[in-house]
Amino acid sequence: MASQAELTPCGAMFDIFKRAAHLSHIELCGLVLSSRPLADGRSPQSRAADRSWVSRFIVRAPVGTLQERYFADYGTSAARIMSQLALRRRNPMDAAAVTNMVCGPAGEPMVRALEECHQDTNLYRNALERLSQAAELMPAERAEAILVLFVAVGCSADVRSSVTYAIDYAHATCGGATSTPRSLSTSSVAGEHEAAPAHPLGLLRVQNGYVVSAPRWIQPSEEGVEIGALATGEGDITDVGDDVSARHAHIWCDDSGTWFVEDLSSTNGTVVVNGATSVCVQVEPGRSAQLNPGDELKLGESTTYAILLGAL
Repeated sequence: MASQAELTPCGAMFDIFKRAAHLSHIELCGLVLSSRPLADGRSPQSRAADRSWVSRFIVRAPVGTLQERYFADYGTSAARIMSQLALRRRNPMDAAAVTNMVCGPAGEPMVRALEECHQDTNLYRNALERLSQAAELMPAERAEAILVLFVAVGCSADVRSSVTYAIDYAHATCGGATSTPRSLSTSSVAGEHEAAPAHPLGLLRVQNGYVVSAPRWIQPSEEGVEIGALATGEGDITDVGDDVSARHAHIWCDDSGTWFVEDLSSTNGTVVVNGATSVCVQVEPGRSAQLNPGDELKLGESTTYAILLGAL
């Protein structure tokens, strides 16, 4: 096995299945590799017993060189794995065991591998959490959707596209959604604030008076960014608590240099606290409110950002 520093998402996937699910590399190759022939007339799946090829081109292949055409459809692969784990005579795994394998300590090497290739592990963890708690899905459906995400990130090393694929799979195949847990309470008052200049906007997450993460900077544009547990756009922010919606809020700057936040019909609400007056503005779904330096942006009950302005 590769050292921890060298472990890729694909290598982590193979290692986790081997250690926690007792699936050999050959068995897993038969379940996740494509049966479509390559240029030489042989399919990746037909090479499953070729340890040298599997090690070089699949398990130990550097991120960026691993080719998507080597793999079967991620949903199909996950369904095959679920079936084999459940039906085998030795060490069968039910839905709860599969969920624990991916979401528990056994699945942590995948998180480390994703960090090594600079992927958004907040988004990955958020997606696992939402899928594991999706009340609209049966336990077996939740486990299958979780496994789809795990296989997708293992094969692609791309968290954003994998989360999008897994959520779409849950909707299309299982008929479920990834709802947001409701906060215990919310509060709202009305207020106004003067416009801010068109400097980059910084979001500094704070908790109980302490800074808990590095500031995230947003460049002035009308496109802006989204904040949410499952926000998958380039530059979107996923460093949020568990009561923040999948797509909770949108932040952008208009052509006059004024920054705004819009609530995207979130479950637990968006509040702007005026830094000068401490007056709170409850941002109604589909409506927007100004953001200025010194303000606080509250998403649900769990997540608070201090608003900063950067140099031009």
